Amino acid sequence: MKKLWLILVPLLAVIGWLAWRAVDAGRPAAVDSAPIVWKGAPPTLTLNDAEEIFKKAFWRRPSPADQIQHAERHEWRDADGLVRWQWFLVVSASPELIKYLRDDNAFGLVPTSAVPVISEAPAWFRFNPEDFTVLQARHAGMRLMFSKSDNTLYATDSGRGFTKGAPEPPPATQGAQAPGRIPSSPPPRPKP
Repeated sequence: MKKLWLILVPLLAVIGWLAWRAVDAGRPAAVDSAPIVWKGAPPTLTLNDAEEIFKKAFWRRPSPADQIQHAERHEWRDADGLVRWQWFLVVSASPELIKYLRDDNAFGLVPTSAVPVISEAPAWFRFNPEDFTVLQARHAGMRLMFSKSDNTLYATDSGRGFTKGAPEPPPATQGAQAPGRIPSSPPPRPKP
């Protein structure tokens, strides 16, 4: 019986250790929570409503198969309204979303090999560019990074707020007519 315990205890310890390693390997790696270093002032508003950010980003609702892992939108506002915005998404995308974004190319993006470093990105928006194919807008900030090995999608965009319109023209004044083609007085009449 003593020999059985000598074999059973180390065997259970090894099985327990292997089970602990398997469970630990299945967990996502802890995200570095380093604060974002802002180029200018920090945003006046940070949103984390994943479904709303997804809808604004892709102009559609996420399907039940789309699993949003992370989402964040930064907005800079002043007294006149929105001045600047940027958003970041990490999604375990459904085949339908990948088809819509990559194959149908819903936003008219072009392939690029260079992935610019985004200094104001959250810590969870880090990835190895060699493991992704990238589509980017020609003249805007939208970038979609598709994993080469699974259905993970990293997406970001940024832009300015609405451009303020021209100022109101001054009100018209009453007075003499401006010279034009037609004179403002009647023609002279010859005397008989």
